[in-house]
Amino acid sequence: MKKLLPIGVFLILAFVAFTFTSEKEQNISTSNVTSNKLKTSKKTPEQRTLFAEERARYEYKLQANPATGLIPLEEKELEFNNSKKAKIRFDGGDNLRAPDASFINRGPSNLGGRTRTIVPHRTNPNIILAGGVSGGVFRSTDSGASWTKVSANDEIHNVTAIVQDPRLGFEDTWYYATGELKGNSASIGADVFNINSNSYLGRGVWKSTDGGITWSNLGTRGGSQEVFDDTFDYISNLAVDPTTGYLFAATVGRIYFYLPNDTDHPPNLTGWYFLDGVTSCCSTTQMTDIAITSTGIIYYSIGGGGPNAGVYSTTDAKIWNGTPATKISSGIFTPPDRIVLGLAPSNTNKVYAIYNNGTSSDCSGIAAPEADLKMWDQAAAAGVGAWTDYSNKMPDESGCSNGNDPFAVQGGYNLTVSVKPNDEDFVVIGGVNAYRITDIVNDATFDRIGGYANTSGYSQYANHHPDVHALVFNPHNNNELFSGTDGGIHKTSNINAGTVAWTSLNNNYQTQQYYHVAIDPLSGSDFVLGGLQDNGTNQGGLSAGQSNLTEQQNIFSGDGVAVAISRDNVNIPTFVGTQYGSIYRRNKNLGSGFINANIKPTGTPDGISSPRAEFVTYFYLDQDNNNVLYYAANEDLYRTNDASNSTSTVGTGTSDWNNLGTPTSFGSQSIRRLTSTWGTYNAATSYLLIGGEAGKVVRLDDPHNATLASSGIDITPSGATGYVSDIAIHPTNRDIVLLTYSNYGVTNIYITTDATAASPTWYNAELNLSSHSIRSAAITTNTAGEALYVVGTARGLYSSTNPIGAPLGGSTVNWTREAPNLIGYAVVSSMSYRPADNKLLIGTHGNGMFEATINHVLGLEDNEFSESIKVYPNPVKNTLNLNISNELSKDATFIINNVLGQNVMEGTIENNQVNVNNLNTGIYFIQISSNGKKGVKRFIKK
Repeated sequence: MKKLLPIGVFLILAFVAFTFTSEKEQNISTSNVTSNKLKTSKKTPEQRTLFAEERARYEYKLQANPATGLIPLEEKELEFNNSKKAKIRFDGGDNLRAPDASFINRGPSNLGGRTRTIVPHRTNPNIILAGGVSGGVFRSTDSGASWTKVSANDEIHNVTAIVQDPRLGFEDTWYYATGELKGNSASIGADVFNINSNSYLGRGVWKSTDGGITWSNLGTRGGSQEVFDDTFDYISNLAVDPTTGYLFAATVGRIYFYLPNDTDHPPNLTGWYFLDGVTSCCSTTQMTDIAITSTGIIYYSIGGGGPNAGVYSTTDAKIWNGTPATKISSGIFTPPDRIVLGLAPSNTNKVYAIYNNGTSSDCSGIAAPEADLKMWDQAAAAGVGAWTDYSNKMPDESGCSNGNDPFAVQGGYNLTVSVKPNDEDFVVIGGVNAYRITDIVNDATFDRIGGYANTSGYSQYANHHPDVHALVFNPHNNNELFSGTDGGIHKTSNINAGTVAWTSLNNNYQTQQYYHVAIDPLSGSDFVLGGLQDNGTNQGGLSAGQSNLTEQQNIFSGDGVAVAISRDNVNIPTFVGTQYGSIYRRNKNLGSGFINANIKPTGTPDGISSPRAEFVTYFYLDQDNNNVLYYAANEDLYRTNDASNSTSTVGTGTSDWNNLGTPTSFGSQSIRRLTSTWGTYNAATSYLLIGGEAGKVVRLDDPHNATLASSGIDITPSGATGYVSDIAIHPTNRDIVLLTYSNYGVTNIYITTDATAASPTWYNAELNLSSHSIRSAAITTNTAGEALYVVGTARGLYSSTNPIGAPLGGSTVNWTREAPNLIGYAVVSSMSYRPADNKLLIGTHGNGMFEATINHVLGLEDNEFSESIKVYPNPVKNTLNLNISNELSKDATFIINNVLGQNVMEGTIENNQVNVNNLNTGIYFIQISSNGKKGVKRFIKK
């Protein structure tokens, strides 16, 4: 059991702020329909705010220490540091073992996630860099036709801004910033009413000097990623002064500039400094922005009200001289939260400022655009400068649609403005939707070019996504515009067209965030399903009509929730849903005869004021008996024994929902996880395990027939507390169960070998993951019947062959990080296992899906070849020679692991040799694969 940290180690800030993620959630008609189109209803601002709050609260419950209500900084730091030390795996004889679980990417390669920054290379039209808020930095060398992730898998992924040095000769110098103040649900810091809970903190700024291929952290600014302890935890924008090359960062409440160690300034001034006159610090109501003209005019903004709020400018490139910036917005406006700036490249005297104005577009009141727009002209008023107010031109189309029209910005979460490079009066703006005005001086208003299709509903604009964060013109083609949204990256080739057409650039831009994933129970099938934060539900696989294994199709909107795939019916029913309780049965085939039926039990209404299901709606399909479906309605559990035909009726009929009641020991805690025994159902031996959000675990024997009131047995580990994040039952031994908790400050991993006993014995299986938040779990088996225990954490995927030692037979084996070069340290939020062919589907919150095949685990000298493997010279300096008689095929491959189990090198064996010259000195293990056989050999690199 972990020690509870004293309250003194926590940073507590008395500030209330809610996440403003996308508020386009759906309340969908309960009638059966034969179309893919979803009917939606309008949302009030109060409902939209509640959705944002509940997303944050969901993540908070997953992580907060139950004893303190906070997330311990020290433990989060330990988690990060321990994750960098991939542990050695031992067998019973302290013999190093090389795991043989093969991983592949499952996408989505064609669908993107939240993108706040897109930067086309200023001299090379083929290169673009973009940032996924929880996915990392991606680089394209073919104008967006494909992308490569270039930020390290073991570093911070929450990218909010990217900038290229604009000076001639410095084209290879790039920077990216981390820390999103509003919107992300991948990392919650403390409690839901604390500054740390509503955002995704960063670690400052990163720099590349090779064109954005490799990156290193710039200095030490940006403290803990987990607790707000530095203004660099949140960075909204970056800019580089073209006259000096100095880097500027718009952080929380302050604008900083970075002085390199060169001769252009006094030698005692190096590192980060904040601008003169910016004395307010660290209130998250003060979001900032920075923009610098090609002539060196520096504009910056501070939001949030108060005496420092407004827009500033300075032309003094030598900041250290002490010349204060001029506040150019005094008496003009006092924005409540955020001001975003957009320069006019063709007229360096002009800058546009868009800001949320505190009004509401709620259709139940006096609906008005939620943002104002003004333009500053430095050359106006005899050179003094003046503002022009264009707020009366903000979009307000015919009719009214909550969160859609008039112009909606979700509290400043969606807010951007950009100006066409060759026309100072052609302006594009983004909120929930994207708009343009071709002549802001003479045109009456903006017209819609993206987001939702129109004001009559919430269907999406063709090939474009709502929630706009970036609108960037191509410097090589003034008519091309890039768009960054919660749906990734899109481009229009003609911003002047009567109807603007968009093309998706989400080509291997893998940045989507999964809550839950499911794999088809049919052996050999590649059909997969996943519920996504803010992006509905996707399905993928060749058998689902996709052209390859990484492409997916979005089939449902709203916030994705639990998912399931059934083989109980020839139509292959799938089960999807949305926030607060809706659950739909659908055909996999979306063509003729498609069925889309809302089967949510009538006893679990959608009512927002008193929902009868959690925000991330949870249900569970019996994994080997797909006729039975369970539905969690807070603390009540419902079951239907005819899932393929069930309606929403609660009753006693075969196809009806049966209310099984509340587990006796649960009290008021909600049901969070369910899992059932594998194999054909047997009333005498089958059982269901039920996990709660406050630690309880209940076993229900004969679950297809029993009720909780009469048969639920409390088998909670002694002292266990926290959020039950997952439960996994061994595929062939129903007595072995892996149980995980996601909170910090508790014991997170338990295993029992007598789960069917009246009072099972639980073993602490944390080992080297004692500081980790465990999000998902699976017990897998390979072709030899060996078990591999797998857990998904907030810092990647881990496995062990025996985390508790003797009770499972043999010695204890530490957890080893898996797929470091593919999954890396992504949050592994969900897993779905199919024992028939040893397939494990892995869902991450930020980098999509992956799939593992669990094969035989090879020992150090295990060898499936007919003769022994010989490697020489050993120790080796440059070239390692391999000799396995004549058994090496032309396509033989190798994987080299270091003593930490990390994959450090892999490739094809050529001429029976492997060049190891680039390896560091030390002990390594080479795993050789040829003609379906494998072998492992140790060697020393000198």
